[in-house]
Parts: sequence; C-alpha cells; structure tokens
Amino acid sequence: MGKGITFARNLVKGKIAETVFAQMFRQTKQFTVLEFGYEKIIPDLVQNGYTEENEMIKTLRTAPDFAVINQKNREVHLIEVKYRYALDSEDILKVTKRMHESWNPSYLFVATLDGFYFDEINEIIKNNGNIRPLDHPQISKEIQEQYLSIIQDFEKGK
Repeated sequence: MGKGITFARNLVKGKIAETVFAQMFRQTKQFTVLEFGYEKIIPDLVQNGYTEENEMIKTLRTAPDFAVINQKNREVHLIEVKYRYALDSEDILKVTKRMHESWNPSYLFVATLDGFYFDEINEIIKNNGNIRPLDHPQISKEIQEQYLSIIQDFEKGK
C-alpha cells in the first residue's frame, strides 16, 4: 500500500472513531455533542487574516475534537478522540501530555479493535498512560459492541 493510501486510510479510521464517539454519546439523549476540533475552526480564522504563526492558531491546532454538554448539569467537557489499532500506554501518555499543555482539563476517548476507552487526561497521566475502558451507565456493553463492529468491519476490509 502506498503512502498516500495509508494516510487516507488513517484519516478515514480517525473519522470513523469520531463518528462512533459522537453517535454513541448522542444516542444517550443526555449529551449535546458539538464538533470543536481545529479542522472546524482554523479555516475561518485563516480567511480572516490569521496566520499559522499566530499563537492562538498554534493553540487551536491541538484543540480537542468535541465539546460535550451534559444536559442535566450543563457541564461542558472537551474530548479528544483517537483511533488506535491497539492500546499503547506510551503513545497514550504522549497524547495526553500534549493535550495537558493547552487543554486542561480535558478527556481522551480511544477506539480500538478491542473496545473503547475513556478517561480524564490528568488521570491518564497520573496512571502513566493507562486509560480506563469506557464505562457509562447509558452506554451499555451491547451498545458498545454494536459500534465496535463498525470499526472491526472497516479493518477487516483491508
């Protein structure tokens, strides 16, 4: 597989992980899920004269993918979504440390072939890159398995 195809596949896997995350949390009817990542924000800022060297643009480049609003208590959480073939605590630690520099507090959601993981970045750093499996009362194991099959089906289609 060429570099261009590998890059495109990785982009698609990332988008699948983002879509799965958003749909799972929207399905609970407890959260408003807003796309927040730099892909959504930067183009408008650049059109308005901001350059890549601008400190605000540099910070926004690391912006989490979503802002999620809990409809019961109105809390807002910033959440980065990643796809990984398998968990690697060194990689997860590196991702969370980078997030911690500009977006603290925030959360990390990781989709893997084995399941979904979710935790607050300070907890992940404290636990040396270990992230807990997704455990949410409105997102049952059955629902997670249904969404996980989407990711697994994509990988099988190699």
